[in-house]
Amino acid sequence: MPIELIANTSDLGTSLPSVSRRQMLRITACAGIGAAIGSAASSTRAQPAQPADLDLLLPRFTSIRQRLHGRARALTDVRKLVRPNGYIYTIDIAQLLIYFAQAGELDAYSALREHAEKNLVYGDPKHPFLKGFVPWRWKQGESPDASGTTEALRLARGLWLGAKAFNRPADADLAVTILEGYSRHGTIDQGIWIIRNYYGFATHSFASNSFLVDYDPDFVDEVAAERNDKALAKLAADSYGVIKLAVAPCGLLYDIIQPEVATLYPELNLAAFSPNDVIQLSNCCTAAIAVAHGRPEIARKVLAVALNRLDDLRAYYLGRTGQPYNSKIASVNDYSILARLAIRLGADQGAATIAERAMNDWLWCADRADSIEFFTLTEVLLAMQALEGGRK
Repeated sequence: MPIELIANTSDLGTSLPSVSRRQMLRITACAGIGAAIGSAASSTRAQPAQPADLDLLLPRFTSIRQRLHGRARALTDVRKLVRPNGYIYTIDIAQLLIYFAQAGELDAYSALREHAEKNLVYGDPKHPFLKGFVPWRWKQGESPDASGTTEALRLARGLWLGAKAFNRPADADLAVTILEGYSRHGTIDQGIWIIRNYYGFATHSFASNSFLVDYDPDFVDEVAAERNDKALAKLAADSYGVIKLAVAPCGLLYDIIQPEVATLYPELNLAAFSPNDVIQLSNCCTAAIAVAHGRPEIARKVLAVALNRLDDLRAYYLGRTGQPYNSKIASVNDYSILARLAIRLGADQGAATIAERAMNDWLWCADRADSIEFFTLTEVLLAMQALEGGRK
């Protein structure tokens, strides 16, 4: 889709210190809550006087999740997921699908799955190349404008988890169909393989760039191994290569892969970059989660950089130096994704420290369960599930 936009780290193995699709997603998901949290919660973030303990925090994670759970249940009536511009965004459906699959709630999962199969997975037999493509947003009566690769991965993951949780092999098959459609966004440009960011259904053309959040090699590799699918195994291997290419000098991950810049700078390796060297922490952590199993050394560096800056965590950093880009503090979404990264890496002490810092923000969200943005709701819920799961 168009550009839219430490404490002890010995367990990490390192001591490294017009509105487009993603702009719309980021603005609607984060902007409203960000300003309020910045004034109401961030100035009073918990500052632990002693090492945090996940076991002691477990009741608080459960309480926050339970307070948000009712809103999530209500949103299984997908008409309530319509945003002010009239669209239902696939990322909202997909994240809820993942949450309810992991929660083991078949009725909620099934309601979302029904909408997804009917409206969010392209299957017109007249256009076999587009089979499995996933639109990034949907509105009743409108044709989709563009596919979504991040959305395809999240939707496939939700279906894959649901297939396992509820013994629904057809859902696993649908997840594979989506991954096969996702793989057809792949191309080689200037000798570099990428997943192109989106396909325009009206223009019948692909974007030339790629966002790092458009990859989830750990998930693809899991599906490939279980299905003994060589094509998906290659897709996973190629995806790991892209993430490795995006590692910035500071240890964080650049946001964009655009091989065509090599035609302008043929002697320089600039295919992976962020505009003005500015890395967005949430995107970086999302990509790190996607390689935590297959390339843990990359994910550990990202976590270490964040933990080393946790006392004053910012939303944006410079890729070359690791210095903050501006004064914008990390949002509740940033902390939620970061906590999941720590849990995925088995860094319990790091996860507990992150949770202590973020607790007031999460409680702020729980107090406003009926008004926070859909994406923020799902990010906090998934973080609570991860934190609880590490202690059950």
